[in-house]
Amino acid sequence: MFQRKHVPAIVAECFWRILPAAALFLGVIPAQSRAMPALPLRCDAPAWLKSSIQGSMSAVWRELQGSRLSRQAAVEALALVGSRLFPGFKVSLVNQKFVSMEPPRRWNWRLSLQMSEGSARLPEPCSAWMKNDIERAVPPLREIVENVPPEALRWSAESFQSQIDKIIDEYIPGWRCSVRVHAEDLEALLDLKLYLRPPLLLAFSPETLSASLPQLLTDRMSDKTLEYLSPLTGLPLGWISFHLAEMERWLGEKQLQNKWLRMLRASSVNDIAVKPITKVTTHIESTTYSFRGWFSVHAGGPARLEAGLHLGRYFPLGPKIPAEAYAEIVMGLEHWHVDGRAGLRFSPLEFMWLGLEGSTEDSSPLWYRLWLGRDRPGLYGWLRYSDDDDLEAAIGYRLNRYVAFELYYDNRQDDRVSLRAFSNL
Repeated sequence: MFQRKHVPAIVAECFWRILPAAALFLGVIPAQSRAMPALPLRCDAPAWLKSSIQGSMSAVWRELQGSRLSRQAAVEALALVGSRLFPGFKVSLVNQKFVSMEPPRRWNWRLSLQMSEGSARLPEPCSAWMKNDIERAVPPLREIVENVPPEALRWSAESFQSQIDKIIDEYIPGWRCSVRVHAEDLEALLDLKLYLRPPLLLAFSPETLSASLPQLLTDRMSDKTLEYLSPLTGLPLGWISFHLAEMERWLGEKQLQNKWLRMLRASSVNDIAVKPITKVTTHIESTTYSFRGWFSVHAGGPARLEAGLHLGRYFPLGPKIPAEAYAEIVMGLEHWHVDGRAGLRFSPLEFMWLGLEGSTEDSSPLWYRLWLGRDRPGLYGWLRYSDDDDLEAAIGYRLNRYVAFELYYDNRQDDRVSLRAFSNL
């Protein structure tokens, strides 16, 4: 360390003029674009800390260049300022030409990164996700304190916290860290506690859609989905988004533990829109079987009540052409008349099915069939036509997964056109 008695009185005067300004702008003042002699400083510190030191020392050096001091006296003054501003570093003059700053000794840093004591225990699978996140975040966090004296973290607290926040944002988004440093002899502990950062997830709104399974089963799956996800409420939206793919995969596996879905060889695809009120749309389809029922009532003519049951078996007709062999039972609930149908259909386009079916109806034994539309709210249509010129058709609008209304036509009835309300069961 240099000796203060060698510094002239004018250097000491400049020191006391420059020190407050340097302290005020510690690590904030950027380098000026105008040409000036290079900063005579060598600093052994991590990049984030070195930039703070160089920013302050550059501000001091600019002031010294505008004073009446010789270069040697200016370098001595720069060293004196550095020794006052940056405790924890050994500041020395090298050949009276430049200033050297380095830690006087090497500290053995240990790091602890945990949830804060007041935080609720994370549910599965979140605890496993957090464990993996912490394991990935620890190495870069350890790097920022490597070769840094604990005393330096006092005057660089703002920059240090910024570095920690940057790493946490990358590896554990949606969380923040409180920082405590414990030092004794040459042992130092960086103790970090994670706490939540808003916005938080407040609630889930699940919906289950299926074209092959009965509505009663999909409603049951919506209830189970909410049961699975409820423990995740209150977690940060940023962290949930960060683990969205894992969350969707985990939810699908939980849903397919249902014995009915296993028996029907179903698949599950979840679409989760992460917001304070998170919408969860689940598409569950059987890859092998279809099973659904319906109930309908006609208005605008003689009132008719009907109920139906559909059972099907899927198989591939081509590389991207699904097909289905199916059987249907249609029951007239007024006179308990039952008609049976059996047929084959295939889908050349995503929104179209074409088929041929046999029927026990008195009018015609063989029918050609067409379905248009998708299994979601919106317009759809269907048509049945027989070799005997019998025609049954409808144009409908599906309000939701429960209810649809159809403009119904049947040339076998006296009142050929009627309005039909249709409900999925």
